[in-house]
Amino acid sequence: MPSDHSRIQVLSPRTWGEFGNYLAATSFSRVLRGAVDAEVTLLEAEPIVPWLGDAGAEIRAISLESPDAVTRTERYMALMSRLQERFPAGFEVDPGLRQAEALSGLVKHLRETTPDVVVGTKGFVARLCVAAVRLAGLRTRVVSHVTNPGLMDLPLHRSRHPDLTLVGLERAKERLLAEEGGDPDRIRVVGPLVAQHDLRDFMTGGRGGAPAASGPWGGDRAVPRLIVFCNRGGDTYLRLLEHLAERHPHIDLVFVGYDDAELARRAAASAAASRVTHWRFHSRLTQAEYFDYIDQAAKSPYGLLVSKAGPNTTLEAAYFGIPVLMLESGLPMEAWVPGLIAGHGLGRACDTPAELTRVLDDWLADPATIERHKRDVRVFARTVLDQEAVARRIGEAVRTVLEAR
Repeated sequence: MPSDHSRIQVLSPRTWGEFGNYLAATSFSRVLRGAVDAEVTLLEAEPIVPWLGDAGAEIRAISLESPDAVTRTERYMALMSRLQERFPAGFEVDPGLRQAEALSGLVKHLRETTPDVVVGTKGFVARLCVAAVRLAGLRTRVVSHVTNPGLMDLPLHRSRHPDLTLVGLERAKERLLAEEGGDPDRIRVVGPLVAQHDLRDFMTGGRGGAPAASGPWGGDRAVPRLIVFCNRGGDTYLRLLEHLAERHPHIDLVFVGYDDAELARRAAASAAASRVTHWRFHSRLTQAEYFDYIDQAAKSPYGLLVSKAGPNTTLEAAYFGIPVLMLESGLPMEAWVPGLIAGHGLGRACDTPAELTRVLDDWLADPATIERHKRDVRVFARTVLDQEAVARRIGEAVRTVLEAR
């Protein structure tokens, strides 16, 4: 049986997936601490496996510098292919010299810390852990926590060899079994984990140099309240703000250029040039600001989140009852998100910035459209995003590997 002496390490790359992956790992670690009788430690993967940071930097460059979604997809898939060539299917059960050299830091770390369970929050990281455990000669169990079902479409992230794989949606389990086979009992569908408790800490850090309006936000219930969240593709959203300032200056708007003070400053300057003085701009949010904005958008019948179509952002908004208007990212592991949005009426995902602007114009001209999506969002949150049930399933699944050890 697990005891106070059981130790679980959650290994997560901070540089893969903007802030979303590490945020998901933070939420997962918090849930584990409350659900299992074990010491849970969250670790960044890059100090242990430094070349993961190099790959993460390339992913960030691809995300930010690609001129369009098609180019972004091509560049990203080229990187995945290079990594897959270096770590081919099945390498984790019989790592060669090349893989052993790449994993030397992880092997050393596991030998020194000897955790009972190590969790990889990317399928690829879990595969690296399976190989490193074998090279280290340990009995450590490996859990793969799939933070994004779309990753199962990429061979790099698929493996049947972890002792346990946790997925949020049935779609991911079906894809993994169809492509890799393996024991279906070692794949558990636990439901989507939403970072509603952790985003407040992750975003804390102040305004980052961009001015914000004073006074209450969202004072007029009849006025649409938009949160524009930008962690990729800044110029696209600056052009959108210019359009909104010209066509819809009466709306309430808060702009978050995540961790990009210069983008937030440029956005604020653009609004000021258009004489729109009541909008707010941040590169980071304090806890009080974040919850005030979320609360006011959720209370409004016309609250709306505008962002790229990432899974974590979409689910976070849905949890709080806020519809979304999203721009498809061009990253292949996020290509399933528009289907999620459309299938559950969570809002709309658009192919191009021009479509995004056109749809937003239509919705702001007829805000009842936003209100209709809000009703569907609340049904989805109630039926799919029950976080107590998700935490219970995660605890039950992880306890099985602790007990098996």
